[in-house]
Amino acid sequence: MTNEVIFNGAPSQIINLPALLKGAAVVLVVALIHVCAAAYFPLQWKLVLVQSLAVLVGVGLPFMKTASTEIVIDSRRITWRQGWIRKRASHLEIADIRHIAVVYPWWQRMFGTGTIILETDDARHRVRRLPGIRQADRLGSRLAALVSSSHAFEAAAALADAG
Repeated sequence: MTNEVIFNGAPSQIINLPALLKGAAVVLVVALIHVCAAAYFPLQWKLVLVQSLAVLVGVGLPFMKTASTEIVIDSRRITWRQGWIRKRASHLEIADIRHIAVVYPWWQRMFGTGTIILETDDARHRVRRLPGIRQADRLGSRLAALVSSSHAFEAAAALADAG
């Protein structure tokens, strides 16, 4: 069996939409507090700046994490690479996948992305997620075909060993 790459890419940044909306809500609340308090206290621009920067960092971190993530799926394994400063990689063998589900949250569906959920035999990671994947149903189908062929190969090898 040749080792064919069927997906090489990063999750879509659209998965960070909830973080962006939460950050916008926090900035709005902070602004309203400062406007209401302006009648009683002078406006503290340094405080507003520090609060805005804290929200910006909180919103920016998920975007940085997504931007530094690479997912490679080939016919034998799935590899996740993540990080800019401290790089790390993890692998999942296709043969260890037991069930595949594709989920389209409403806010991802509007942008054509979905999440592939993998149930595995890996004791450390029973459930692995591939979030923000474009055309997730197509990739999920290809993964399911790889998993079933891998399991058929394992069953044939077990029969050959027994006989």
